[in-house]
Amino acid sequence: MIRLLPLVALLGCAEFSLDENAETAGRGDSGLSADASQLNPIRLDVYAESATDLGLHNQSFFVDADQTEDMNLRVLPAVSINGSIQGFQTFPTSDVQVPGSLGPVDGQLRAFVPDSLMSYAVQTDKNGAFAFDAVPAEDYTLAWVPDAGVLLPFEVDEGVPLLEDATLEKVLSYENSRAIFGRVKDQDGLGIPGMSVQAIDPTSSIGNNATVTNNMGAFHSRLYPGEYTLKITGDADSTLPTLQTTLVVAEDAIGEIENEIQLGDLATVNADGRVMQANGRSADNVLVRFTALSVNGHPKAQFSAQSTTGSNGRYSIPVLPGSYKVEFIPSHKGDYSPVQLDQAISLDDTVTELETIELPLRPVVDGRLIDAFGEAAEGALIRAQEQGFEGAVFETYSGDLGIFSLAVSDGPLFWTFIPADPSQGAISYKDASFAGMDSAEFQLNEGQLVSGCISHDDGDVRFTPVEVRDREGLLYASTFTDTNGCFAVRVDLLDMP
Repeated sequence: MIRLLPLVALLGCAEFSLDENAETAGRGDSGLSADASQLNPIRLDVYAESATDLGLHNQSFFVDADQTEDMNLRVLPAVSINGSIQGFQTFPTSDVQVPGSLGPVDGQLRAFVPDSLMSYAVQTDKNGAFAFDAVPAEDYTLAWVPDAGVLLPFEVDEGVPLLEDATLEKVLSYENSRAIFGRVKDQDGLGIPGMSVQAIDPTSSIGNNATVTNNMGAFHSRLYPGEYTLKITGDADSTLPTLQTTLVVAEDAIGEIENEIQLGDLATVNADGRVMQANGRSADNVLVRFTALSVNGHPKAQFSAQSTTGSNGRYSIPVLPGSYKVEFIPSHKGDYSPVQLDQAISLDDTVTELETIELPLRPVVDGRLIDAFGEAAEGALIRAQEQGFEGAVFETYSGDLGIFSLAVSDGPLFWTFIPADPSQGAISYKDASFAGMDSAEFQLNEGQLVSGCISHDDGDVRFTPVEVRDREGLLYASTFTDTNGCFAVRVDLLDMP
Protein backbone atom coordinates (compact mmCIF):
# COMPACT_ATOMS: atom_id res chain seq x y z
CA MET A 1 0.00 0.00 0.00
CA ILE A 2 1.16 3.53 -0.73
CA ARG A 3 0.69 6.82 1.04
CA LEU A 4 1.58 10.08 -0.67
CA LEU A 5 3.16 12.59 1.69
CA PRO A 6 3.91 16.29 1.37
CA LEU A 7 7.05 16.67 -0.70
CA VAL A 8 9.64 18.35 1.49
CA ALA A 9 13.38 18.68 1.41
CA LEU A 10 14.89 15.60 3.05
CA LEU A 11 18.14 16.35 4.84
CA GLY A 12 20.84 13.91 5.83
CA CYS A 13 20.11 11.55 2.92
CA ALA A 14 22.33 8.50 2.42
CA GLU A 15 24.10 8.52 -0.93
CA PHE A 16 22.94 5.93 -3.44
CA SER A 17 24.15 6.05 -7.02
CA LEU A 18 25.08 4.22 -10.14
CA ASP A 19 28.87 4.12 -10.15
CA GLU A 20 31.78 1.84 -10.85
CA ASN A 21 31.59 0.32 -7.36
CA ALA A 22 27.98 -0.75 -7.86
CA GLU A 23 26.81 -4.21 -8.74
CA THR A 24 23.64 -3.20 -10.59
CA ALA A 25 22.58 0.34 -9.76
CA GLY A 26 25.20 1.24 -7.23
CA ARG A 27 25.92 1.25 -3.53
CA GLY A 28 26.47 4.24 -1.27
CA ASP A 29 27.42 4.78 2.36
CA SER A 30 23.96 3.70 3.54
CA GLY A 31 24.46 0.17 2.27
CA LEU A 32 21.58 0.55 -0.17
CA SER A 33 22.25 -1.59 -3.18
CA ALA A 34 20.91 -2.30 -6.61
CA ASP A 35 21.99 -5.92 -6.24
CA ALA A 36 19.01 -7.94 -7.44
CA SER A 37 19.87 -10.77 -5.04
CA GLN A 38 18.82 -8.73 -1.98
CA LEU A 39 15.63 -9.77 -0.22
CA ASN A 40 12.40 -8.08 -1.33
CA PRO A 41 13.99 -5.22 -3.29
CA ILE A 42 12.01 -2.20 -4.36
CA ARG A 43 12.76 -0.80 -7.79
CA LEU A 44 12.78 2.99 -8.14
CA ASP A 45 12.48 4.27 -11.70
CA VAL A 46 13.65 7.87 -12.17
CA TYR A 47 12.55 9.39 -15.48
CA ALA A 48 15.45 11.81 -15.60
CA GLU A 49 15.05 12.52 -19.34
CA SER A 50 12.03 14.67 -18.45
CA ALA A 51 14.26 17.03 -16.44
CA THR A 52 14.63 20.16 -18.61
CA ASP A 53 17.91 20.53 -20.52
CA LEU A 54 19.97 18.42 -18.13
CA GLY A 55 20.96 15.84 -20.73
CA LEU A 56 20.19 13.00 -18.30
CA HIS A 57 19.02 9.45 -19.03
CA ASN A 58 16.31 7.44 -17.30
CA GLN A 59 17.74 5.26 -14.55
CA SER A 60 16.58 2.52 -12.16
CA PHE A 61 17.70 1.86 -8.60
CA PHE A 62 17.06 -1.16 -6.37
CA VAL A 63 16.61 -0.71 -2.64
CA ASP A 64 16.43 -3.28 0.14
CA ALA A 65 12.99 -3.34 1.75
CA ASP A 66 14.20 -2.22 5.19
CA GLN A 67 16.31 0.72 3.92
CA THR A 68 13.82 2.93 2.08
CA GLU A 69 14.04 6.25 3.94
CA ASP A 70 16.18 9.36 3.37
CA MET A 71 17.91 8.04 0.27
CA ASN A 72 20.18 10.17 -1.87
CA LEU A 73 19.81 8.91 -5.42
CA ARG A 74 22.57 10.23 -7.64
CA VAL A 75 21.76 10.13 -11.34
CA LEU A 76 24.97 9.59 -13.28
CA PRO A 77 25.87 11.20 -16.60
CA ALA A 78 25.86 8.93 -19.61
CA VAL A 79 28.93 7.37 -21.17
CA SER A 80 29.48 7.23 -24.94
CA ILE A 81 29.52 3.81 -26.56
CA ASN A 82 30.48 3.23 -30.18
CA GLY A 83 31.77 0.42 -32.32
CA SER A 84 30.86 -1.84 -35.21
CA ILE A 85 29.50 -5.24 -36.15
CA GLN A 86 31.57 -7.15 -38.69
CA GLY A 87 31.26 -10.57 -40.27
CA PHE A 88 32.05 -12.66 -43.29
CA GLN A 89 29.92 -11.59 -46.21
CA THR A 90 27.97 -14.16 -48.17
CA PHE A 91 27.36 -13.96 -51.88
CA PRO A 92 24.44 -15.99 -53.22
CA THR A 93 25.09 -18.14 -56.29
CA SER A 94 21.93 -20.07 -57.08
CA ASP A 95 20.97 -21.82 -53.80
CA VAL A 96 24.55 -21.94 -52.49
CA GLN A 97 25.96 -19.41 -50.02
CA VAL A 98 29.72 -18.89 -50.31
CA PRO A 99 31.62 -17.12 -47.50
CA GLY A 100 33.54 -14.08 -48.62
CA SER A 101 35.64 -11.37 -47.02
CA LEU A 102 35.10 -9.69 -43.65
CA GLY A 103 32.83 -6.67 -43.92
CA PRO A 104 30.12 -4.57 -42.23
CA VAL A 105 26.95 -6.26 -41.02
CA ASP A 106 23.44 -4.84 -41.28
CA GLY A 107 22.00 -5.43 -37.85
CA GLN A 108 21.17 -4.12 -34.41
CA LEU A 109 22.85 -3.92 -31.03
CA ARG A 110 20.52 -4.18 -28.06
CA ALA A 111 22.07 -3.12 -24.77
CA PHE A 112 20.12 -3.32 -21.51
CA VAL A 113 20.41 -3.88 -17.79
CA PRO A 114 17.83 -6.59 -17.01
CA ASP A 115 14.68 -5.39 -15.22
CA SER A 116 15.50 -1.69 -15.46
CA LEU A 117 14.94 1.48 -17.48
CA MET A 118 18.46 1.26 -18.89
CA SER A 119 17.68 -0.16 -22.32
CA TYR A 120 18.95 0.93 -25.73
CA ALA A 121 18.74 -0.36 -29.29
CA VAL A 122 20.75 1.00 -32.20
CA GLN A 123 20.94 0.01 -35.86
CA THR A 124 24.23 -0.19 -37.71
CA ASP A 125 24.93 2.13 -40.60
CA LYS A 126 26.29 1.16 -44.03
CA ASN A 127 29.73 0.67 -42.48
CA GLY A 128 28.40 -1.60 -39.74
CA ALA A 129 29.04 1.18 -37.20
CA PHE A 130 26.86 2.30 -34.29
CA ALA A 131 26.97 4.85 -31.47
CA PHE A 132 24.78 5.60 -28.45
CA ASP A 133 24.88 7.02 -24.92
CA ALA A 134 24.22 4.77 -21.93
CA VAL A 135 23.91 5.03 -18.17
CA PRO A 136 27.04 3.40 -16.66
CA ALA A 137 26.37 0.04 -14.96
CA GLU A 138 28.14 -3.24 -14.24
CA ASP A 139 25.86 -5.81 -15.81
CA TYR A 140 24.64 -4.96 -19.29
CA THR A 141 23.33 -7.64 -21.59
CA LEU A 142 24.48 -7.05 -25.17
CA ALA A 143 22.61 -8.73 -28.01
CA TRP A 144 24.17 -8.59 -31.47
CA VAL A 145 21.40 -9.39 -33.94
CA PRO A 146 21.94 -9.31 -37.72
CA ASP A 147 19.01 -8.35 -39.92
CA ALA A 148 16.84 -11.05 -41.43
CA GLY A 149 18.46 -12.44 -44.56
CA VAL A 150 22.01 -11.94 -43.29
CA LEU A 151 23.44 -15.43 -43.00
CA LEU A 152 25.33 -14.87 -39.78
CA PRO A 153 24.49 -15.98 -36.22
CA PHE A 154 23.18 -13.72 -33.47
CA GLU A 155 25.14 -13.53 -30.22
CA VAL A 156 24.29 -12.60 -26.62
CA ASP A 157 26.87 -11.40 -24.07
CA GLU A 158 25.71 -11.12 -20.44
CA GLY A 159 27.21 -9.29 -17.45
CA VAL A 160 29.12 -6.75 -19.54
CA PRO A 161 30.35 -3.66 -17.59
CA LEU A 162 29.85 -0.33 -19.36
CA LEU A 163 31.31 2.12 -16.85
CA GLU A 164 33.14 4.61 -19.09
CA ASP A 165 33.40 5.64 -22.73
CA ALA A 166 34.09 2.52 -24.75
CA THR A 167 34.49 1.13 -28.24
CA LEU A 168 32.93 -2.27 -28.85
CA GLU A 169 33.97 -4.32 -31.86
CA LYS A 170 32.01 -7.49 -32.58
CA VAL A 171 32.75 -10.08 -35.24
CA LEU A 172 29.92 -12.53 -35.86
CA SER A 173 31.72 -15.69 -36.84
CA TYR A 174 30.64 -17.53 -39.97
CA GLU A 175 33.26 -20.20 -39.36
CA ASN A 176 32.27 -20.98 -35.76
CA SER A 177 28.54 -21.09 -36.50
CA ARG A 178 26.51 -23.83 -38.13
CA ALA A 179 24.12 -23.71 -41.07
CA ILE A 180 20.50 -24.43 -40.11
CA PHE A 181 18.18 -25.60 -42.84
CA GLY A 182 14.62 -26.85 -42.56
CA ARG A 183 11.14 -27.07 -43.94
CA VAL A 184 7.73 -26.52 -42.39
CA LYS A 185 5.35 -29.13 -43.80
CA ASP A 186 1.72 -30.13 -43.63
CA GLN A 187 0.47 -33.69 -43.15
CA ASP A 188 1.00 -34.48 -46.85
CA GLY A 189 4.63 -33.39 -46.72
CA LEU A 190 4.01 -30.20 -48.67
CA GLY A 191 5.92 -27.10 -47.61
CA ILE A 192 3.96 -24.25 -46.01
CA PRO A 193 5.05 -20.81 -47.24
CA GLY A 194 4.95 -17.64 -45.17
CA MET A 195 5.72 -19.20 -41.78
CA SER A 196 7.91 -17.15 -39.45
CA VAL A 197 10.79 -19.11 -37.90
CA GLN A 198 12.77 -17.62 -35.00
CA ALA A 199 15.58 -19.09 -32.87
CA ILE A 200 15.46 -17.90 -29.23
CA ASP A 201 18.19 -18.14 -26.61
CA PRO A 202 16.35 -19.70 -23.63
CA THR A 203 18.59 -18.03 -21.03
CA SER A 204 18.12 -14.41 -22.12
CA SER A 205 14.86 -14.89 -24.12
CA ILE A 206 16.50 -12.97 -26.98
CA GLY A 207 16.10 -14.27 -30.51
CA ASN A 208 17.36 -13.61 -33.98
CA ASN A 209 15.36 -11.75 -36.59
CA ALA A 210 12.84 -14.28 -37.80
CA THR A 211 13.13 -15.74 -41.28
CA VAL A 212 10.07 -16.52 -43.40
CA THR A 213 9.61 -19.82 -45.21
CA ASN A 214 9.72 -19.60 -49.01
CA ASN A 215 7.16 -21.00 -51.42
CA MET A 216 8.49 -24.51 -50.72
CA GLY A 217 8.20 -24.04 -46.94
CA ALA A 218 11.98 -23.87 -46.56
CA PHE A 219 14.01 -21.65 -44.23
CA HIS A 220 17.69 -21.28 -43.47
CA SER A 221 19.88 -19.36 -41.01
CA ARG A 222 23.09 -19.74 -38.99
CA LEU A 223 23.51 -20.31 -35.25
CA TYR A 224 26.36 -20.85 -32.82
CA PRO A 225 26.50 -24.23 -31.06
CA GLY A 226 24.05 -24.40 -28.15
CA GLU A 227 20.44 -25.05 -27.28
CA TYR A 228 17.67 -22.88 -28.71
CA THR A 229 13.91 -22.64 -28.69
CA LEU A 230 12.63 -22.64 -32.25
CA LYS A 231 9.36 -20.70 -32.58
CA ILE A 232 7.23 -21.21 -35.69
CA THR A 233 4.35 -18.78 -36.27
CA GLY A 234 1.84 -18.10 -39.03
CA ASP A 235 0.80 -14.58 -39.99
CA ALA A 236 -1.85 -12.64 -38.05
CA ASP A 237 -4.71 -13.86 -40.25
CA SER A 238 -3.58 -17.46 -40.28
CA THR A 239 -5.48 -20.42 -38.81
CA LEU A 240 -2.13 -22.11 -38.20
CA PRO A 241 -0.90 -22.73 -34.64
CA THR A 242 2.24 -21.28 -33.09
CA LEU A 243 4.66 -24.09 -32.29
CA GLN A 244 7.80 -24.23 -30.19
CA THR A 245 10.41 -26.92 -30.34
CA THR A 246 13.91 -27.40 -28.97
CA LEU A 247 16.83 -27.15 -31.39
CA VAL A 248 20.27 -28.35 -30.30
CA VAL A 249 23.24 -27.20 -32.38
CA ALA A 250 26.13 -29.53 -31.53
CA GLU A 251 29.76 -28.38 -31.38
CA ASP A 252 30.87 -31.22 -33.62
CA ALA A 253 28.12 -30.74 -36.20
CA ILE A 254 29.41 -30.75 -39.78
CA GLY A 255 27.52 -29.35 -42.72
CA GLU A 256 23.92 -28.27 -42.58
CA ILE A 257 21.72 -29.14 -39.62
CA GLU A 258 18.34 -30.11 -41.01
CA ASN A 259 15.18 -29.55 -39.01
CA GLU A 260 11.90 -30.80 -40.45
CA ILE A 261 8.80 -29.39 -38.74
CA GLN A 262 5.57 -31.25 -39.31
CA LEU A 263 2.42 -29.27 -38.57
CA GLY A 264 0.26 -32.31 -39.30
CA ASP A 265 -3.42 -32.10 -40.16
CA LEU A 266 -4.32 -28.43 -40.46
CA ALA A 267 -7.97 -28.92 -41.37
CA THR A 268 -10.20 -26.63 -39.30
CA VAL A 269 -13.66 -27.20 -37.88
CA ASN A 270 -16.27 -24.47 -37.46
CA ALA A 271 -17.43 -23.67 -33.95
CA ASP A 272 -20.91 -22.14 -34.26
CA GLY A 273 -23.24 -20.60 -31.73
CA ARG A 274 -25.38 -17.69 -30.64
CA VAL A 275 -25.13 -14.99 -27.97
CA MET A 276 -28.21 -13.40 -26.38
CA GLN A 277 -28.85 -10.52 -24.01
CA ALA A 278 -30.64 -10.98 -20.70
CA ASN A 279 -33.73 -9.35 -22.23
CA GLY A 280 -33.97 -12.08 -24.84
CA ARG A 281 -32.60 -10.03 -27.73
CA SER A 282 -29.71 -11.06 -29.94
CA ALA A 283 -26.35 -9.67 -28.81
CA ASP A 284 -24.46 -8.25 -31.79
CA ASN A 285 -20.81 -7.12 -31.96
CA VAL A 286 -19.79 -9.43 -29.10
CA LEU A 287 -16.21 -10.69 -29.33
CA VAL A 288 -16.11 -14.49 -29.18
CA ARG A 289 -12.61 -15.83 -28.50
CA PHE A 290 -11.36 -19.42 -28.56
CA THR A 291 -7.98 -19.97 -26.84
CA ALA A 292 -6.45 -23.42 -27.21
CA LEU A 293 -5.50 -25.28 -24.05
CA SER A 294 -4.23 -28.04 -26.33
CA VAL A 295 -4.25 -28.68 -30.07
CA ASN A 296 -4.72 -32.25 -31.25
CA GLY A 297 -1.37 -33.65 -32.35
CA HIS A 298 0.57 -30.69 -30.93
CA PRO A 299 0.66 -30.72 -27.10
CA LYS A 300 2.79 -27.53 -26.88
CA ALA A 301 1.07 -25.54 -29.61
CA GLN A 302 -0.39 -22.08 -29.05
CA PHE A 303 -3.49 -21.11 -31.03
CA SER A 304 -6.40 -18.73 -30.74
CA ALA A 305 -9.20 -17.59 -33.03
CA GLN A 306 -11.85 -14.94 -32.61
CA SER A 307 -14.69 -13.16 -34.34
CA THR A 308 -17.66 -10.94 -33.48
CA THR A 309 -21.33 -11.84 -33.53
CA GLY A 310 -23.60 -10.56 -36.28
CA SER A 311 -26.91 -8.73 -35.93
CA ASN A 312 -28.61 -12.05 -35.19
CA GLY A 313 -26.14 -12.80 -32.39
CA ARG A 314 -24.58 -15.71 -34.26
CA TYR A 315 -20.92 -16.55 -34.84
CA SER A 316 -19.01 -19.18 -36.82
CA ILE A 317 -15.28 -19.47 -36.14
CA PRO A 318 -12.84 -21.91 -37.80
CA VAL A 319 -10.57 -23.56 -35.24
CA LEU A 320 -8.19 -26.49 -35.12
CA PRO A 321 -9.45 -29.62 -33.33
CA GLY A 322 -8.46 -29.49 -29.66
CA SER A 323 -9.49 -28.30 -26.19
CA TYR A 324 -10.48 -24.63 -25.77
CA LYS A 325 -11.22 -21.88 -23.29
CA VAL A 326 -14.13 -19.85 -24.71
CA GLU A 327 -14.89 -16.22 -23.82
CA PHE A 328 -17.79 -13.94 -24.80
CA ILE A 329 -16.83 -10.27 -24.45
CA PRO A 330 -19.26 -7.38 -25.13
CA SER A 331 -18.14 -3.75 -25.09
CA HIS A 332 -16.90 -2.77 -21.63
CA LYS A 333 -18.90 0.44 -21.99
CA GLY A 334 -22.18 -1.45 -22.22
CA ASP A 335 -24.57 -2.89 -19.64
CA TYR A 336 -23.58 -6.54 -20.04
CA SER A 337 -20.74 -8.46 -18.45
CA PRO A 338 -18.31 -10.73 -20.31
CA VAL A 339 -18.48 -14.42 -19.46
CA GLN A 340 -16.30 -17.47 -19.86
CA LEU A 341 -17.58 -21.01 -20.21
CA ASP A 342 -17.27 -22.83 -16.89
CA GLN A 343 -15.45 -25.75 -18.49
CA ALA A 344 -13.14 -26.19 -21.45
CA ILE A 345 -14.77 -27.60 -24.57
CA SER A 346 -13.35 -30.23 -26.88
CA LEU A 347 -13.75 -29.75 -30.62
CA ASP A 348 -13.25 -32.68 -32.99
CA ASP A 349 -13.32 -32.89 -36.78
CA THR A 350 -17.02 -32.14 -37.16
CA VAL A 351 -19.01 -28.92 -37.05
CA THR A 352 -19.93 -28.08 -33.47
CA GLU A 353 -22.97 -26.08 -32.38
CA LEU A 354 -22.29 -24.66 -28.92
CA GLU A 355 -24.96 -23.87 -26.36
CA THR A 356 -26.60 -20.45 -26.63
CA ILE A 357 -24.99 -17.99 -24.24
CA GLU A 358 -27.01 -15.37 -22.34
CA LEU A 359 -24.90 -12.42 -21.22
CA PRO A 360 -25.64 -11.29 -17.65
CA LEU A 361 -26.05 -7.65 -16.65
CA ARG A 362 -22.96 -6.17 -15.04
CA PRO A 363 -23.03 -6.68 -11.25
CA VAL A 364 -22.88 -3.51 -9.15
CA VAL A 365 -20.53 -3.35 -6.17
CA ASP A 366 -21.76 -1.23 -3.26
CA GLY A 367 -19.05 -0.71 -0.67
CA ARG A 368 -17.43 1.70 1.75
CA LEU A 369 -13.87 2.96 2.02
CA ILE A 370 -12.39 4.13 5.30
CA ASP A 371 -8.99 5.68 5.91
CA ALA A 372 -6.10 4.38 7.99
CA PHE A 373 -7.64 5.91 11.13
CA GLY A 374 -11.18 4.52 10.73
CA GLU A 375 -12.76 7.64 9.26
CA ALA A 376 -14.68 7.84 5.97
CA ALA A 377 -12.31 8.24 2.99
CA GLU A 378 -14.18 10.85 0.95
CA GLY A 379 -13.30 11.59 -2.68
CA ALA A 380 -11.04 8.55 -3.18
CA LEU A 381 -10.64 7.09 -6.66
CA ILE A 382 -11.91 3.49 -6.81
CA ARG A 383 -10.57 1.47 -9.73
CA ALA A 384 -11.36 -2.14 -10.68
CA GLN A 385 -9.57 -3.88 -13.56
CA GLU A 386 -10.46 -7.20 -15.16
CA GLN A 387 -7.77 -9.81 -14.59
CA GLY A 388 -8.94 -11.66 -17.68
CA PHE A 389 -10.96 -10.88 -20.79
CA GLU A 390 -9.75 -7.52 -22.22
CA GLY A 391 -8.41 -6.04 -18.98
CA ALA A 392 -11.12 -3.37 -18.96
CA VAL A 393 -10.95 -0.73 -16.20
CA PHE A 394 -13.94 0.63 -14.25
CA GLU A 395 -13.67 3.75 -12.06
CA THR A 396 -15.71 5.82 -9.63
CA TYR A 397 -15.19 8.08 -6.58
CA SER A 398 -16.25 7.58 -2.98
CA GLY A 399 -18.85 9.93 -1.51
CA ASP A 400 -18.80 11.99 1.68
CA LEU A 401 -19.31 8.87 3.84
CA GLY A 402 -16.74 6.87 1.89
CA ILE A 403 -19.57 5.01 0.12
CA PHE A 404 -19.15 4.02 -3.53
CA SER A 405 -21.12 2.12 -6.18
CA LEU A 406 -19.48 0.66 -9.28
CA ALA A 407 -20.71 -1.60 -12.09
CA VAL A 408 -17.98 -4.14 -12.92
CA SER A 409 -17.39 -7.42 -14.77
CA ASP A 410 -18.30 -10.80 -13.36
CA GLY A 411 -14.93 -12.45 -12.72
CA PRO A 412 -11.56 -11.84 -11.01
CA LEU A 413 -10.78 -8.14 -10.52
CA PHE A 414 -7.78 -6.16 -9.33
CA TRP A 415 -8.87 -3.23 -7.14
CA THR A 416 -6.93 -0.01 -6.52
CA PHE A 417 -7.98 2.54 -3.89
CA ILE A 418 -6.34 5.97 -4.28
CA PRO A 419 -7.08 8.42 -1.45
CA ALA A 420 -7.81 12.05 -2.31
CA ASP A 421 -5.68 13.25 0.60
CA PRO A 422 -2.34 11.60 1.42
CA SER A 423 -3.14 11.94 5.12
CA GLN A 424 -5.96 9.42 4.68
CA GLY A 425 -3.52 6.57 4.11
CA ALA A 426 -1.70 4.67 1.41
CA ILE A 427 -2.84 3.74 -2.07
CA SER A 428 -4.16 0.23 -1.46
CA TYR A 429 -4.81 -2.91 -3.48
CA LYS A 430 -7.02 -5.97 -3.34
CA ASP A 431 -7.70 -9.03 -5.48
CA ALA A 432 -11.42 -9.74 -5.29
CA SER A 433 -14.37 -10.59 -7.51
CA PHE A 434 -17.71 -8.77 -7.36
CA ALA A 435 -18.87 -11.13 -4.60
CA GLY A 436 -15.76 -10.45 -2.52
CA MET A 437 -16.25 -6.66 -2.56
CA ASP A 438 -20.03 -6.14 -2.52
CA SER A 439 -21.37 -4.74 0.76
CA ALA A 440 -17.83 -4.78 2.19
CA GLU A 441 -15.87 -2.13 4.07
CA PHE A 442 -12.25 -1.67 2.99
CA GLN A 443 -9.67 0.19 5.07
CA LEU A 444 -6.55 1.96 3.82
CA ASN A 445 -3.27 1.19 5.59
CA GLU A 446 -0.66 3.70 6.66
CA GLY A 447 2.20 1.97 4.84
CA GLN A 448 6.00 2.27 4.92
CA LEU A 449 7.88 5.42 4.00
CA VAL A 450 9.89 5.47 0.77
CA SER A 451 11.64 8.82 0.61
CA GLY A 452 14.71 10.50 -0.78
CA CYS A 453 16.24 13.20 -2.92
CA ILE A 454 17.57 12.92 -6.47
CA SER A 455 20.62 14.81 -7.65
CA HIS A 456 23.17 14.85 -10.45
CA ASP A 457 26.64 16.33 -10.80
CA ASP A 458 25.37 19.90 -11.22
CA GLY A 459 22.37 20.03 -8.90
CA ASP A 460 18.95 18.58 -8.12
CA VAL A 461 16.64 16.71 -10.49
CA ARG A 462 13.42 18.67 -10.04
CA PHE A 463 9.81 17.96 -11.07
CA THR A 464 10.74 14.53 -12.35
CA PRO A 465 8.49 11.42 -12.29
CA VAL A 466 9.52 8.69 -9.85
CA GLU A 467 7.85 5.29 -9.87
CA VAL A 468 7.99 2.60 -7.17
CA ARG A 469 7.89 -0.95 -8.57
CA ASP A 470 8.68 -4.49 -7.60
CA ARG A 471 11.76 -6.28 -8.95
CA GLU A 472 9.93 -7.41 -12.09
CA GLY A 473 8.46 -3.97 -12.81
CA LEU A 474 4.91 -4.12 -11.39
CA LEU A 475 3.92 -0.54 -10.53
CA TYR A 476 2.99 0.26 -6.93
CA ALA A 477 3.15 4.06 -6.77
CA SER A 478 4.18 7.13 -8.72
CA THR A 479 5.01 10.68 -7.71
CA PHE A 480 7.18 13.67 -8.68
CA THR A 481 10.23 15.27 -7.15
CA ASP A 482 9.69 18.75 -5.70
CA THR A 483 11.67 21.99 -6.04
CA ASN A 484 14.52 20.41 -4.06
CA GLY A 485 14.54 17.19 -6.07
CA CYS A 486 12.92 15.26 -3.19
CA PHE A 487 10.01 12.80 -3.06
CA ALA A 488 8.13 10.71 -0.51
CA VAL A 489 5.48 7.96 -0.81
CA ARG A 490 4.27 5.20 1.47
CA VAL A 491 4.19 1.55 0.46
CA ASP A 492 2.84 -1.31 2.57
CA LEU A 493 5.28 -4.04 1.54
CA LEU A 494 3.35 -6.76 3.40
CA ASP A 495 0.22 -6.02 1.40
CA MET A 496 1.75 -5.71 -2.06
CA PRO A 497 -0.10 -7.89 -4.57
